[in-house]
Order: sequence, then structure tokens, then C-alpha cells
Amino acid sequence: MESTWSLIKCICGHNFGIKKGSKIRCSRCSKNNECKIIKNFSSSMDLGMAVASANAPAEINHIINNKLKKSEAKKYSLNSHEESNMSKYQIMMKNATSNDGVLKLDKLVSILNKNFIEDVFAEDLIAKSEFEGLIIRSAHNEWTWL
Repeated sequence: MESTWSLIKCICGHNFGIKKGSKIRCSRCSKNNECKIIKNFSSSMDLGMAVASANAPAEINHIINNKLKKSEAKKYSLNSHEESNMSKYQIMMKNATSNDGVLKLDKLVSILNKNFIEDVFAEDLIAKSEFEGLIIRSAHNEWTWL
């Protein structure tokens, strides 16, 4: 797909975006001859993210990037170890299940904490198990095995 959007940096330090072919004029200082095209994008959404990131203070970008990395690591941790660890997690889920077959969220959280599992959340295990059709919600914070 053709790049139709451009990230522009003005000499005043402001970053902004334009549609390719449009007149370049800084939206902060109105200068047009001291701007430089930094990068081209194929979607306005990508351009918007780039402009926001380019204009954000470095400290804010650092915080956001760290949170995104942690979020991706958590997602990767659950998905990448799925086959080898799912049986371990299912055992913990079964241990959190009462004699009448009801899995309770607070009990699962407690068992994960006792086993020092910090990279996987009980809610994620439950959601994955619901998606796979292993359990079904029976009440608030309670699930029944199928």
C-alpha cells in the first residue's frame, strides 16, 4: 500500500502530520520552509500514533513503552508456555474447584499466589478456559466445568 501520510518535524520542535501532497505549514508556529519529513505512513491512524509519540515528553514515552513491554510479556508468557504449562494451570484450577464442581475466582487467585505464579492472572486462565469450552460461568466469579 502506498504511503499517503507524512510525519513532519518543524525547526521549532513541534511534530505534526499531513496528507502527502498537502502544503507543509507548522501547526504551532506556521513556518513552512524549515520543516523536515521524518517518516511516511500508509494510514492516518499510524501517523496519529507517531505524532503523539513524537510530541510526548521523553519520560512519558519511557513509562508508556515499559507498560507496553510488560503487557506484551504477560501475554507472551501465557501463550508461549501454553502447551507445557496448561496442564499445570488446569491442575491449579481443579484445586480451586469445590467438591460440587464450582471453580471460584478468589480460590484460584489464592492458589496462584501460594504457588508464586506472578506472570499469569487467574482472570486470564478463566477467560482462556471459557474460550476453549472447558468451563462455563455459573454465577458471579464462579464457573462450572463442562
